[in-house]
Amino acid sequence: MNDRTLIWPTFYIVGAVKCGTTSLWAHLKKHPQVFLPELKEPHYFLGPQPPLQDGDEVVRDHCAGNLERYQSLYRPADGYPAIGDASPSYLWEETSARSIYAACPKARIIISLRDPVMRAHSRYLMNVTELGTESLPFHEALLKDRERARKGWWTSRLYVECGLYYAQVRRYLETFGREQVLVILFDELAKSPEAFYLKVTRHIGIGPLQADATDLSLARNQYRKARLPSVQGFVRKVTTEKLRQKLAPAPLRQLLDPLRFERKKPEIDEESRRYLQQIFEPDIAQLEDLLGRKLPELRKSWI
Repeated sequence: MNDRTLIWPTFYIVGAVKCGTTSLWAHLKKHPQVFLPELKEPHYFLGPQPPLQDGDEVVRDHCAGNLERYQSLYRPADGYPAIGDASPSYLWEETSARSIYAACPKARIIISLRDPVMRAHSRYLMNVTELGTESLPFHEALLKDRERARKGWWTSRLYVECGLYYAQVRRYLETFGREQVLVILFDELAKSPEAFYLKVTRHIGIGPLQADATDLSLARNQYRKARLPSVQGFVRKVTTEKLRQKLAPAPLRQLLDPLRFERKKPEIDEESRRYLQQIFEPDIAQLEDLLGRKLPELRKSWI
Protein backbone atom coordinates (compact mmCIF):
# COMPACT_ATOMS: atom_id res chain seq x y z
CA MET A 1 0.00 0.00 0.00
CA ASN A 2 1.43 3.39 -1.06
CA ASP A 3 1.97 5.72 1.92
CA ARG A 4 0.71 8.65 -0.14
CA THR A 5 -2.69 6.98 -0.49
CA LEU A 6 -3.17 6.42 3.24
CA ILE A 7 -5.91 8.36 5.00
CA TRP A 8 -5.43 8.66 8.74
CA PRO A 9 -7.88 10.03 11.31
CA THR A 10 -7.32 13.59 12.48
CA PHE A 11 -8.88 12.92 15.89
CA TYR A 12 -9.20 9.96 18.25
CA ILE A 13 -11.82 9.33 20.92
CA VAL A 14 -9.65 7.06 23.04
CA GLY A 15 -11.94 6.35 26.00
CA ALA A 16 -12.57 5.61 28.70
CA VAL A 17 -14.95 2.74 28.04
CA LYS A 18 -18.48 3.36 29.43
CA CYS A 19 -17.78 7.09 29.66
CA GLY A 20 -19.93 8.38 26.81
CA THR A 21 -17.75 7.40 23.85
CA THR A 22 -20.71 5.87 22.01
CA SER A 23 -22.71 9.09 22.42
CA LEU A 24 -19.74 11.09 21.14
CA TRP A 25 -19.41 8.82 18.12
CA ALA A 26 -23.15 8.87 17.35
CA HIS A 27 -23.58 12.65 17.55
CA LEU A 28 -20.33 13.61 15.81
CA LYS A 29 -21.19 11.19 13.01
CA LYS A 30 -24.13 13.45 12.13
CA HIS A 31 -21.85 16.47 11.64
CA PRO A 32 -21.37 17.29 7.93
CA GLN A 33 -17.67 18.07 8.49
CA VAL A 34 -16.94 14.80 10.28
CA PHE A 35 -16.24 11.36 8.90
CA LEU A 36 -16.52 8.43 11.29
CA PRO A 37 -16.69 4.87 9.94
CA GLU A 38 -19.71 2.66 10.53
CA LEU A 39 -17.46 0.41 12.62
CA LYS A 40 -17.44 2.45 15.81
CA GLU A 41 -14.43 0.75 17.41
CA PRO A 42 -11.75 -0.27 14.88
CA HIS A 43 -9.12 -0.92 17.62
CA TYR A 44 -6.38 -0.70 14.99
CA PHE A 45 -3.81 0.74 17.42
CA LEU A 46 -4.52 -1.84 20.11
CA GLY A 47 -1.26 -3.60 20.96
CA PRO A 48 -0.60 -7.36 20.98
CA GLN A 49 -3.22 -9.22 23.00
CA PRO A 50 -3.17 -12.62 24.74
CA PRO A 51 -4.53 -15.33 22.42
CA LEU A 52 -8.15 -16.29 22.93
CA GLN A 53 -8.60 -19.72 24.51
CA ASP A 54 -11.32 -22.29 24.01
CA GLY A 55 -14.43 -21.13 25.79
CA ASP A 56 -13.80 -17.42 25.42
CA GLU A 57 -17.03 -15.82 24.23
CA VAL A 58 -16.34 -12.65 22.30
CA VAL A 59 -17.52 -10.85 19.19
CA ARG A 60 -14.49 -9.19 17.61
CA ASP A 61 -15.62 -6.57 15.11
CA HIS A 62 -12.23 -4.92 14.80
CA CYS A 63 -9.12 -4.60 12.67
CA ALA A 64 -6.33 -4.52 15.27
CA GLY A 65 -3.03 -4.29 13.46
CA ASN A 66 -4.61 -4.89 10.04
CA LEU A 67 -3.63 -1.85 7.96
CA GLU A 68 -5.51 -2.91 4.85
CA ARG A 69 -8.79 -3.37 6.70
CA TYR A 70 -8.30 -0.19 8.74
CA GLN A 71 -7.62 1.88 5.65
CA SER A 72 -10.65 0.41 3.90
CA LEU A 73 -12.81 2.07 6.58
CA TYR A 74 -11.45 5.50 5.61
CA ARG A 75 -11.42 5.39 1.82
CA PRO A 76 -14.68 7.42 1.70
CA ALA A 77 -13.19 10.04 4.08
CA ASP A 78 -11.11 11.99 1.57
CA GLY A 79 -11.97 15.70 1.75
CA TYR A 80 -13.51 15.71 5.23
CA PRO A 81 -11.99 18.33 7.59
CA ALA A 82 -12.30 15.98 10.58
CA ILE A 83 -11.81 12.22 10.41
CA GLY A 84 -12.23 10.15 13.55
CA ASP A 85 -11.61 6.84 15.28
CA ALA A 86 -13.56 6.03 18.47
CA SER A 87 -11.81 3.07 20.12
CA PRO A 88 -11.90 3.13 23.95
CA SER A 89 -9.23 0.44 24.15
CA TYR A 90 -6.62 3.08 23.23
CA LEU A 91 -6.75 4.74 26.65
CA TRP A 92 -6.05 1.54 28.59
CA GLU A 93 -3.52 -0.02 26.20
CA GLU A 94 -0.01 1.20 27.11
CA THR A 95 1.36 1.24 23.55
CA SER A 96 -1.56 2.95 21.79
CA ALA A 97 -0.57 6.58 22.42
CA ARG A 98 2.89 6.09 20.91
CA SER A 99 1.48 4.10 17.98
CA ILE A 100 -1.09 6.78 17.18
CA TYR A 101 1.55 9.50 17.43
CA ALA A 102 3.86 7.63 15.03
CA ALA A 103 1.12 7.60 12.40
CA CYS A 104 -0.62 10.90 13.19
CA PRO A 105 1.54 13.25 15.31
CA LYS A 106 -0.84 16.19 14.82
CA ALA A 107 -3.96 14.24 15.79
CA ARG A 108 -6.34 15.65 18.39
CA ILE A 109 -7.13 13.37 21.32
CA ILE A 110 -10.43 13.24 23.24
CA ILE A 111 -10.57 11.56 26.64
CA SER A 112 -13.90 11.27 28.48
CA LEU A 113 -13.89 10.24 32.15
CA ARG A 114 -16.50 9.43 34.81
CA ASP A 115 -16.56 8.22 38.40
CA PRO A 116 -14.45 5.04 38.08
CA VAL A 117 -16.62 3.13 40.56
CA MET A 118 -19.73 3.84 38.51
CA ARG A 119 -17.79 3.10 35.34
CA ALA A 120 -16.76 -0.34 36.60
CA HIS A 121 -20.32 -1.19 37.65
CA SER A 122 -21.70 0.02 34.32
CA ARG A 123 -19.22 -2.17 32.47
CA TYR A 124 -20.19 -5.14 34.64
CA LEU A 125 -23.90 -4.64 33.94
CA MET A 126 -23.22 -4.49 30.20
CA ASN A 127 -21.29 -7.76 30.41
CA VAL A 128 -24.15 -9.39 32.32
CA THR A 129 -27.18 -8.12 30.44
CA GLU A 130 -26.02 -7.41 26.89
CA LEU A 131 -22.92 -9.46 26.17
CA GLY A 132 -23.70 -12.44 28.38
CA THR A 133 -20.02 -12.76 29.38
CA GLU A 134 -20.55 -12.37 33.13
CA SER A 135 -22.67 -14.36 35.57
CA LEU A 136 -21.01 -13.80 38.97
CA PRO A 137 -22.21 -11.21 41.52
CA PHE A 138 -20.35 -7.93 41.10
CA HIS A 139 -17.94 -8.26 44.02
CA GLU A 140 -16.96 -11.80 43.08
CA ALA A 141 -16.49 -10.70 39.47
CA LEU A 142 -14.20 -7.86 40.60
CA LEU A 143 -11.97 -10.16 42.65
CA LYS A 144 -11.80 -12.83 39.96
CA ASP A 145 -10.93 -10.32 37.25
CA ARG A 146 -8.13 -8.73 39.28
CA GLU A 147 -6.57 -12.16 39.72
CA ARG A 148 -6.59 -13.01 36.01
CA ALA A 149 -3.11 -13.78 34.71
CA ARG A 150 -4.01 -12.94 31.10
CA LYS A 151 -4.80 -9.23 30.94
CA GLY A 152 -6.13 -8.20 27.55
CA TRP A 153 -8.93 -6.20 25.97
CA TRP A 154 -10.85 -9.36 25.03
CA THR A 155 -9.48 -11.79 27.59
CA SER A 156 -10.27 -9.97 30.85
CA ARG A 157 -12.91 -7.52 32.05
CA LEU A 158 -10.50 -4.80 33.26
CA TYR A 159 -13.08 -3.48 35.75
CA VAL A 160 -10.38 -1.88 37.88
CA GLU A 161 -7.62 -1.33 35.31
CA CYS A 162 -9.73 0.83 32.95
CA GLY A 163 -10.60 3.14 35.85
CA LEU A 164 -7.01 3.92 36.86
CA TYR A 165 -6.98 7.12 34.81
CA TYR A 166 -3.84 8.89 36.03
CA ALA A 167 -1.20 6.92 34.12
CA GLN A 168 -3.47 6.62 31.08
CA VAL A 169 -4.08 10.36 30.77
CA ARG A 170 -0.44 11.15 31.53
CA ARG A 171 0.71 8.98 28.59
CA TYR A 172 -1.33 11.07 26.14
CA LEU A 173 -0.31 14.40 27.65
CA GLU A 174 3.36 13.44 27.50
CA THR A 175 3.08 12.04 23.98
CA PHE A 176 0.91 14.68 22.29
CA GLY A 177 1.20 17.70 24.57
CA ARG A 178 -1.61 19.36 26.48
CA GLU A 179 -2.81 21.46 23.54
CA GLN A 180 -3.73 18.36 21.53
CA VAL A 181 -5.46 16.49 24.37
CA LEU A 182 -8.97 17.33 25.59
CA VAL A 183 -10.01 15.76 28.90
CA ILE A 184 -13.76 16.05 29.41
CA LEU A 185 -16.13 14.60 32.00
CA PHE A 186 -19.10 12.33 31.38
CA ASP A 187 -21.14 14.41 33.83
CA GLU A 188 -20.73 17.48 31.63
CA LEU A 189 -22.71 15.70 28.93
CA ALA A 190 -25.67 15.23 31.25
CA LYS A 191 -25.54 18.76 32.74
CA SER A 192 -24.92 20.80 29.61
CA PRO A 193 -24.78 18.80 26.36
CA GLU A 194 -24.46 21.89 24.15
CA ALA A 195 -21.40 23.15 26.06
CA PHE A 196 -19.97 19.63 26.12
CA TYR A 197 -20.14 19.21 22.35
CA LEU A 198 -18.96 22.77 21.73
CA LYS A 199 -15.73 21.91 23.57
CA VAL A 200 -15.32 18.83 21.40
CA THR A 201 -16.01 20.50 18.06
CA ARG A 202 -13.67 23.41 18.86
CA HIS A 203 -10.97 20.95 19.85
CA ILE A 204 -11.12 19.10 16.52
CA GLY A 205 -11.41 22.33 14.51
CA ILE A 206 -14.93 22.27 13.12
CA GLY A 207 -18.12 24.27 13.54
CA PRO A 208 -20.65 23.51 16.29
CA LEU A 209 -23.15 20.68 16.02
CA GLN A 210 -26.44 21.87 14.55
CA ALA A 211 -28.77 20.01 16.89
CA ASP A 212 -31.12 20.97 19.70
CA ALA A 213 -30.32 20.28 23.33
CA THR A 214 -32.88 17.46 23.52
CA ASP A 215 -31.15 15.52 20.76
CA LEU A 216 -27.67 16.15 22.16
CA SER A 217 -28.70 14.99 25.63
CA LEU A 218 -29.85 11.63 24.23
CA ALA A 219 -27.36 9.13 25.63
CA ARG A 220 -26.30 6.10 23.65
CA ASN A 221 -25.35 2.67 24.94
CA GLN A 222 -27.32 3.10 28.18
CA TYR A 223 -28.08 0.26 30.60
CA ARG A 224 -30.60 -2.24 29.35
CA LYS A 225 -31.45 -5.81 30.30
CA ALA A 226 -32.66 -8.16 27.61
CA ARG A 227 -36.13 -9.58 28.28
CA LEU A 228 -35.06 -12.74 26.40
CA PRO A 229 -31.34 -13.03 27.20
CA SER A 230 -30.90 -16.41 25.52
CA VAL A 231 -32.19 -14.99 22.23
CA GLN A 232 -30.06 -11.86 22.60
CA GLY A 233 -26.96 -13.94 23.29
CA PHE A 234 -27.57 -16.21 20.31
CA VAL A 235 -27.98 -13.26 17.94
CA ARG A 236 -24.66 -11.77 19.11
CA LYS A 237 -22.85 -15.07 18.63
CA VAL A 238 -24.01 -15.68 15.05
CA THR A 239 -23.90 -12.11 13.69
CA THR A 240 -21.51 -9.17 13.54
CA GLU A 241 -22.30 -5.61 14.62
CA LYS A 242 -22.23 -4.49 10.99
CA LEU A 243 -24.76 -7.16 9.98
CA ARG A 244 -27.04 -6.32 12.91
CA GLN A 245 -27.04 -2.63 11.91
CA LYS A 246 -27.92 -3.60 8.36
CA LEU A 247 -30.74 -5.97 9.31
CA ALA A 248 -32.18 -3.64 11.96
CA PRO A 249 -31.52 0.06 11.27
CA ALA A 250 -31.43 2.47 14.22
CA PRO A 251 -35.07 3.71 13.87
CA LEU A 252 -36.35 0.13 13.96
CA ARG A 253 -34.17 -0.79 16.95
CA GLN A 254 -35.40 2.29 18.81
CA LEU A 255 -39.03 1.37 18.07
CA LEU A 256 -38.57 -2.19 19.34
CA ASP A 257 -36.42 -1.24 22.33
CA PRO A 258 -39.22 -1.31 25.00
CA LEU A 259 -40.23 -4.80 23.86
CA ARG A 260 -36.67 -6.14 23.95
CA PHE A 261 -35.17 -4.52 27.06
CA GLU A 262 -35.82 -3.43 30.64
CA ARG A 263 -34.23 -0.12 31.70
CA LYS A 264 -34.30 -0.06 35.53
CA LYS A 265 -30.64 -0.08 36.56
CA PRO A 266 -29.56 -2.13 39.63
CA GLU A 267 -27.69 -0.35 42.43
CA ILE A 268 -24.09 -1.19 43.27
CA ASP A 269 -23.59 -3.14 46.52
CA GLU A 270 -21.84 -1.37 49.41
CA GLU A 271 -19.02 -3.91 49.73
CA SER A 272 -17.97 -3.36 46.12
CA ARG A 273 -18.37 0.41 46.42
CA ARG A 274 -16.01 0.59 49.41
CA TYR A 275 -13.54 -1.84 47.83
CA LEU A 276 -13.30 0.21 44.63
CA GLN A 277 -13.19 3.58 46.38
CA GLN A 278 -10.09 2.53 48.32
CA ILE A 279 -8.39 1.57 45.07
CA PHE A 280 -9.37 4.63 43.05
CA GLU A 281 -9.02 7.46 45.61
CA PRO A 282 -5.19 7.77 45.39
CA ASP A 283 -5.35 7.59 41.60
CA ILE A 284 -7.93 10.39 41.37
CA ALA A 285 -5.77 12.57 43.65
CA GLN A 286 -2.79 12.05 41.31
CA LEU A 287 -4.95 12.88 38.30
CA GLU A 288 -6.12 16.12 39.94
CA ASP A 289 -2.49 17.13 40.49
CA LEU A 290 -1.68 16.27 36.88
CA LEU A 291 -4.55 18.34 35.46
CA GLY A 292 -4.31 21.12 38.04
CA ARG A 293 -7.98 21.02 39.01
CA LYS A 294 -10.34 19.31 41.39
CA LEU A 295 -12.55 16.57 39.96
CA PRO A 296 -15.50 16.01 42.32
CA GLU A 297 -17.41 14.40 39.44
CA LEU A 298 -15.07 11.41 39.70
CA ARG A 299 -16.21 10.86 43.30
CA LYS A 300 -19.98 10.92 42.83
CA SER A 301 -20.38 7.45 44.37
CA TRP A 302 -18.38 8.49 47.46
CA ILE A 303 -21.51 10.14 48.93
